[in-house]
Amino acid sequence: MKIYGKLGTIVIGILLLLAACSNASNSSVSNKDEKAPKVEADEKSSNEAKVISLYAGDITEELSEGKTLYSWGYGLWDEKNNKPASEPTIPGPEIRVKEGEHVKIIFHNKQKEPHTIHFHGIDNSFKGDGTPGVSQKEVEDGETYTYEFVAGHSGTYFYHCHVEPDRHPEMGLYGAFIVEPKEQKVKYDKEFVLMLGERDPLLSVAEGTEAGAYLGTAAENEHLNGEYDTVDRHPKYFTINGKMDGDIPPLKVKKDGKYLIRLINAGSDVHSIHTHGHHFKVVATDGRINPNPQVKDTISIAPGERYDLEFVADNPGAWPLHCHMGPHATHGMHTFIVYPGFEEKIMNHEMNQFGKIEHELAEMKEFLYSEKYDQFKAELGELSQNFDQIKDKLAKKDPSLVENIEATGTEIAQHLAASPDQNKLQQSVEKLVEQLNKAKEIMEGE
Repeated sequence: MKIYGKLGTIVIGILLLLAACSNASNSSVSNKDEKAPKVEADEKSSNEAKVISLYAGDITEELSEGKTLYSWGYGLWDEKNNKPASEPTIPGPEIRVKEGEHVKIIFHNKQKEPHTIHFHGIDNSFKGDGTPGVSQKEVEDGETYTYEFVAGHSGTYFYHCHVEPDRHPEMGLYGAFIVEPKEQKVKYDKEFVLMLGERDPLLSVAEGTEAGAYLGTAAENEHLNGEYDTVDRHPKYFTINGKMDGDIPPLKVKKDGKYLIRLINAGSDVHSIHTHGHHFKVVATDGRINPNPQVKDTISIAPGERYDLEFVADNPGAWPLHCHMGPHATHGMHTFIVYPGFEEKIMNHEMNQFGKIEHELAEMKEFLYSEKYDQFKAELGELSQNFDQIKDKLAKKDPSLVENIEATGTEIAQHLAASPDQNKLQQSVEKLVEQLNKAKEIMEGE
């Protein structure tokens, strides 16, 4: 894996002489630990209907630390103040309603492309189906459309854009829609919702170039010849809840607990999900209870399918949960079932430190592209602190490389102290990337 890096101790001193930095929390890609907001079943806006407002917007999605892509996502909309109530996320906000509940979804399109929402698996009214050109017109940028229906049957469902369904969902426009039963007959210690997906960076190149947006670190070296055609689609990244291995939160369980996995394939490829150390019961499929649950440890799931998987945590350890289609796991679709006391088995402190460096440089690149130099400075300082955590060990193996990295950091800081020159900054950042790539190779080669 390539590394996207930062500076050394010298940079911090120089940065202190610069103008005060903006708070790094303004970053649009620092969403590693953020979760999509949930709309719980008891949040009603009226006695007659549960009202939920969503919008579609642009997002720079961080698939894993330092690996970003221009994307689209759903967020919550504040009707009273007519502004976003949450940032767009991938997946979008998880919506939970009760069986038999009257639901009203108000959709605001705040993205350049036309969109709709299809509630996949919900036996909706014709008007609420979300099929453009058939049941409704496409919702253009700045327009609003209201979907209204009764959540008639409990189960696992999801929602996604149905305009160009071979492109828009892959850009990130999907989210979980859970209809809870009126009476919960089976009690679980916790539920896990896992939404599967794929990303072809060339799709982000096509959409991002048209929008004049930063393409992301995972697409900046990709080249598109002619128009993008999904017939030639070749996904390189495979995700669970929009993230890749290393950034996918593990399923934390306790001995003898009973758990439910709601497995949703929101992508376009077939996946084969396997659990190490545990078997599970397939208690429901596509929102309907399975009267004779199969016991399995691997299940194939086609695009659009959903399975409810019940398992008992009866085997302490740190157990992989991943797609068994080789490249899919290798390139992202891999996480763990983890018991207390086994967390360190899936952690690697030094490589985690490199991940933080990659993350900071990815943000630097985005802010450089948009000429947000104050935020760029802030990320530079964060990168410097993270590099300080590894530089002593690196210096034992290649002291000249440490000196070069710090010198490049100083060079970047000096550019920022003057009137920033975009081209010179870009060249310095690219040099820093090469140096830190080499540093990571040295550290990983131990």
